Amino acid sequence: MGGRRNGRVLVAPFAIVALAVSALLSAPPASAETIGGERLANAGRTVSLLDGASPLPPVLAETWLIADADTGEVLAHKGAHVLRPPASTLKMLTALTVLPRTSPDDVYVATPKATDTYGSKVGLRVGKRYTMNQLWLAVFLPSANDAAIAVAEANGGVRKTVAQMNEVAQALGAYDTVARNTSGLDAPGQLSSAYDLALIARAGLAREDFARYARTARAKFPDSRGQGSHTIYTTNRMLLHGWRGAIGVKTGFTSKAGRTFVGAAERKGRTLIVSLMGIKESSETAATKLLSWGFANADRVAPVGVLVDSSTLAGLIREQGGVQGQADGQVDGEAAGEDASTSSTEPSDASDEASGAAELRSQESTSASMLPAGLLGLAIACALGVGLLLIRRSSRRAPPA
Repeated sequence: MGGRRNGRVLVAPFAIVALAVSALLSAPPASAETIGGERLANAGRTVSLLDGASPLPPVLAETWLIADADTGEVLAHKGAHVLRPPASTLKMLTALTVLPRTSPDDVYVATPKATDTYGSKVGLRVGKRYTMNQLWLAVFLPSANDAAIAVAEANGGVRKTVAQMNEVAQALGAYDTVARNTSGLDAPGQLSSAYDLALIARAGLAREDFARYARTARAKFPDSRGQGSHTIYTTNRMLLHGWRGAIGVKTGFTSKAGRTFVGAAERKGRTLIVSLMGIKESSETAATKLLSWGFANADRVAPVGVLVDSSTLAGLIREQGGVQGQADGQVDGEAAGEDASTSSTEPSDASDEASGAAELRSQESTSASMLPAGLLGLAIACALGVGLLLIRRSSRRAPPA
């Protein structure tokens, strides 16, 4: 009878130890430090309102971020580091990569590879000559995929340019971003985040040429035949509608990404950047709601993170042929196996989706997150300690055999 009692006494502490060891083995590894600050790891709407601040407006988008372009301070975000397809906002990275390596007066002769693409196109004609300046206008305004291939070919080829784009992303600290092509058309493994898109936009707007193209609403472009020209227009409705202080930047859409948008505006000496992914209302409406809130409340919120410094980028680009190697995996349309049914044309904003409105009814300052690794370790240590103590006491009470 005593042996059974001793066995039962020993079972409990051994069970505690077993459970603790099991928890230790199954616990997820501690995550790496979140780029820009730990609060940017939150998946929900995150803001730190001070006295007199207005609550965040309801924004129908899967993820978004708003930041001060000058200080890099992140005013608020939702899922800043959540990975999503970037669509044509990836063309910002194409521009940031190729602009420093080419001249606006360089001449490019259109190839069949550039013209044989789908989605938004400016209508390049095989054998026709275009300046890089003209191609950049086509990349930024109508978001032309044929022009995005053309600037890459002028830079030495699509494969080389994609490898360089991934190097530039790493130099910026845009570690969520993986490029597979230069256009942003859906491709396996091509991802970015609201944080990275804002980071790339900030670095781009620091360049005079990038900023000039980003804020251009309309321009002349050569006709595919003859010597005439026609007007091309931006897909950015903030610019077209003359929203006060609008700088523009880049729009995007594919069937997998949905609407994506990166915009910026300047008022009273302050420039704000907003990035949105998976937008379920008018891109213009979503962006201007956040920007209006930001200009009204920038001095009434505490930053929840920061866009990291990109000082290493200049050194990378200065290297002569210094960007070497292949991107991780396949690149460009023919290698990446892009779905030819995917459209990259920016849709009309008239048909807005109201799904997700219930999610925005309550104002939340942070999202629920996993138990921090430190607390998990402490809990496991306590369980082990209690188990070993019970084993020791049970051993002392056990009668001799």
